[in-house]
Amino acid sequence: MLFYIIFSLFLNQLNYSDNHGGNIDITVTGVNSQKGEIMVALFDSPDGFPQNAVKAIKFVKSPAQKGDVIMHLKEVPHGRYAIALFHDTNGDAVLNTNILGIPKEGYGVSNNIRNKFSAPKFQQALFLHGDGVTKLTISITY
Repeated sequence: MLFYIIFSLFLNQLNYSDNHGGNIDITVTGVNSQKGEIMVALFDSPDGFPQNAVKAIKFVKSPAQKGDVIMHLKEVPHGRYAIALFHDTNGDAVLNTNILGIPKEGYGVSNNIRNKFSAPKFQQALFLHGDGVTKLTISITY
């Protein structure tokens, strides 16, 4: 009987760990000023990536600082994801673009994809988040 209780507690602990997942730690490099905030959106599908953060499954922001900014997405279940981020220098929570759709504020995506004539695609920015902590470095482009 005691064996079954201990085994049941062990299984519950495994389920608890799987449900909550691990963290994704992001180092954003190349931030050019301390004005505004760095906004990060985590996507689990191409729907909305990279511009529509409303369709992201997680969102986090942090005050900007010149140089590197370290950010954390907590309790992310294991899976395939892509990250889009930008430096919101004017505080409107929108990646501002010019008339041609070219960003006026700094931006970046996972895998540091930089397409010349189009926004990065979800498949290009895709990464796997498995056991433990996933560490990413994303360079911001202005």
